[in-house]
Amino acid sequence: MILFCFGSHAGILLYYIVVAKAFSGFSYSACQWDCGWYISIASAGYDLRPHLGGADNGQANWAFFPLFPLLLRAIHAVTGFSYQLSGVLLNNALFPVMAVSAALYLKARRPETNAYVTVLVFLASPFSLYFRVPFTESLYGTLLVALLFLLRSERVWLASVGAAFFTASRPTAAPLLAVMGGTRMMAQCLHARLAGGAAGRLMARSVTQCLALGLVGGIGLVAYMFYLHGLVGDALAFQHIEVAWGRHPGNPLANIWHGLQARDLSAASFLPGHEESQTYFALACVVAAGLVLWAFWSGLVLEAALVAVTLLLSTSTGLWSSTRYLYANPVTLMLVAALMQKMPRAACVLLFCLFSMVQALFVILWYQGARFLM
Repeated sequence: MILFCFGSHAGILLYYIVVAKAFSGFSYSACQWDCGWYISIASAGYDLRPHLGGADNGQANWAFFPLFPLLLRAIHAVTGFSYQLSGVLLNNALFPVMAVSAALYLKARRPETNAYVTVLVFLASPFSLYFRVPFTESLYGTLLVALLFLLRSERVWLASVGAAFFTASRPTAAPLLAVMGGTRMMAQCLHARLAGGAAGRLMARSVTQCLALGLVGGIGLVAYMFYLHGLVGDALAFQHIEVAWGRHPGNPLANIWHGLQARDLSAASFLPGHEESQTYFALACVVAAGLVLWAFWSGLVLEAALVAVTLLLSTSTGLWSSTRYLYANPVTLMLVAALMQKMPRAACVLLFCLFSMVQALFVILWYQGARFLM
């Protein structure tokens, strides 16, 4: 399966490379939007103060967690490759591993699913664009799937070590770790009570493992907070600086509702040089909410909870980038794969064709800097 995935991925990646020849080459054309911030951290470290003047007025790179740029710096130091190329190599090596691991995890959770079809969903998804460009999605997704596997196989201490890297990868990682640990603890405590016998000892063990997962896993986040406190005097600078992008804490449901009320969806909103559509983001969130409800109904409770929390977190300060957080996410793609495999074969094939065509279009729009893909 890994050869199938790498081979298929290489074929799709060739399209990215060929199209990029009309722009600035793949490694540089792929580096859009947040990529520039990660490159700045990898090359020059974190800012001492916010930028003044220009398009970045009041902004600073504190909002971007350190694991990805640290890996870029390491690859650059070893190979001498540019930071952009280092990011491309890292993500395109991790993506097939993540896709195969997610397919095997879903197969373990739902034996009736076909792992090859799940891999194809990952490869064909329009939002798999983000797994191939220098963003954090491949690294974050690989660590997330690894944690799901390790916790399912009861390798809690190894999962705790992996979680420390996970929480250093993105702000949403720590809440998802809490969901995974809390869900596991509640399920085991309930099982212990129903089993009787040494229920007290089993429950104590489950609580202890959950605490260990949180304490060890939180090291990545806490280390970054200590670093920011020493650098700029604010351990939560990664959160506070978001106001410079117009992001303010609010009600996720209200933000989605306001997006639906905006009624600004048009063909122009998907073109370079035009403002993105809030209605588009809101509709994508509604679709994700429907997917979450279906997953709960189907018994994929943990996976549904992870996507639900991601939905709430990604829309709590606005709708920008919510589609990336939701759909360039291995758990969401697992749910999409599980749902598609319950559809008639013709519908499934039609969706694969649609996904592939939209992804091909997204690649061109990405190279042109379309705002809806930020």
